[in-house]
Amino acid sequence: MSKVAASRHKYYDAFMELGCVELAAKKCGVNKESIKRGVRMVKESKNETAPTPDAMLMELKQHFSPKEIRAMIKGKKTANESHTAIHDFRGEEITLGILSDTHIGSKYTNNAYIEDAFREFDRAGVDMVCHAGDVCEGMSNRAGHVLECTHVGYHNQRKAAVDIFSKYQSAPMYFISGNHDDWFKMSNGAQIVSDMCGQIDNATFLGNSEGNIQIGATQVRLWHGLDGSSYAHSYRIQKIVESLTGGDKPQVLIAGHTHKAFYVYDRHVHCVSAGCIQKQSSWMRGKRLSAHTGFWIVRMTLNELGVGRFSSEWFPLYV
Repeated sequence: MSKVAASRHKYYDAFMELGCVELAAKKCGVNKESIKRGVRMVKESKNETAPTPDAMLMELKQHFSPKEIRAMIKGKKTANESHTAIHDFRGEEITLGILSDTHIGSKYTNNAYIEDAFREFDRAGVDMVCHAGDVCEGMSNRAGHVLECTHVGYHNQRKAAVDIFSKYQSAPMYFISGNHDDWFKMSNGAQIVSDMCGQIDNATFLGNSEGNIQIGATQVRLWHGLDGSSYAHSYRIQKIVESLTGGDKPQVLIAGHTHKAFYVYDRHVHCVSAGCIQKQSSWMRGKRLSAHTGFWIVRMTLNELGVGRFSSEWFPLYV
């Protein structure tokens, strides 16, 4: 063996003994690069860069059980196995027309705006119309509220609601009641929205303050509620979704009551705050509450997994 080769083996042996390039360099009285070069050259001479299968197997046996080695050879994962979902964005196309807080019987509501919505629903070819409550104005306990009514009393407001909604016959309509509608229920037991739907062939009453529409694997929930507006518009919707138990969450939530319009996707729920048809009342202005007047058209692609795609379009009414 040449002196050069012997020195390389010396550097290699020192490194293997001490396990550190810096300590081996001090022991041999050379710089670190010499140690690294010596280790590299000796490994190459031993062909350690390409270990034999037997050597690899011996190395594996030091760290893994025979079962784990067999799994690795077969290409199977031994732990933390995960599955990748294959999403399919194709499916049945469904179009919704969305209204809320029409407040029929109020001087702040112009029925012509509802007819504007009907015309757009026809242009879009909606499959159904969803109304998220406060169909009628009612006559709440607020002082002077009756003075804001164009139609006073249960019979007059119900007739006005039947007259306007019976004009739309192109698709099924689904309604829930809101707190203004339920004033009649609380005062004398009258269900004004249910009674209105009973006089319109394509109208269905789903319930007081909330109701569900099941379309295949997708549940659409209409929600009204008794709470108020929040400083950040999305906060209210987020708290509604948060309050629902795990197995009770819909795929789509359409919320009325606050007269605010926006879309947010939270906890895998597509949430539409439905806005209103009524313009800002003097009571709302006094409370510094804005009114987002208009309506929505929502297009969804539904399949066996639920909502494959979701797009929402807001139609503002400047009043």
